[in-house]
Amino acid sequence: MDTFGWKPAPNLTVTAGIKGNAMDSLASAVVDVERYAASKGWGQPPQLYALARKKTIPVTGQKIAILAGRQDDELISIEQDPLPPGEPDQVLASIHWPKEVEGCVLVTELLALPPDAEKEAPGDPAAVEKWAASRPDSKEARLAVGVLRDGSYTCCLQLRDDKELIISPELADDLVTALLVTFIPADTADPDVSPTAD
Repeated sequence: MDTFGWKPAPNLTVTAGIKGNAMDSLASAVVDVERYAASKGWGQPPQLYALARKKTIPVTGQKIAILAGRQDDELISIEQDPLPPGEPDQVLASIHWPKEVEGCVLVTELLALPPDAEKEAPGDPAAVEKWAASRPDSKEARLAVGVLRDGSYTCCLQLRDDKELIISPELADDLVTALLVTFIPADTADPDVSPTAD
């Protein structure tokens, strides 16, 4: 289980029983992908999904995660091949999407910690996972981070054994940036991407 990418944020919106029509299309797609990932159970590796308009992607041979009830102009998610092992920012840096793909969602499991715990984290990234797992206040969680080609983004966090879903654009700034870079052509990639919250 990874501990990367989760940063506690103030003023989180905690929502239960979310309705798709109460959210914008990106937030709705991110929640749909998280629910699909939840149907596979816990203990899954990180998984990437492309977001595209139903009318622009041929579905032959593709795994459509969420399709029922979608209109041609709505975002749908397409499950991608498993990600290779490695640090997320390095793995994602090798991915570049075709023009038909308008966004993507990364789902990963991690250990969530209270906001004040970050001050006590060890400096060695290799030691962080063991340190987080040893803390009695850590909780297993599933994080879904979604971005669009236009720079908008949002995230949702599901704590294990909790029925409420936390939705906020401020949960994983480093993963947001890494995902946005996948939409910049490889020859013009700029590490100083400035994402905009959805």
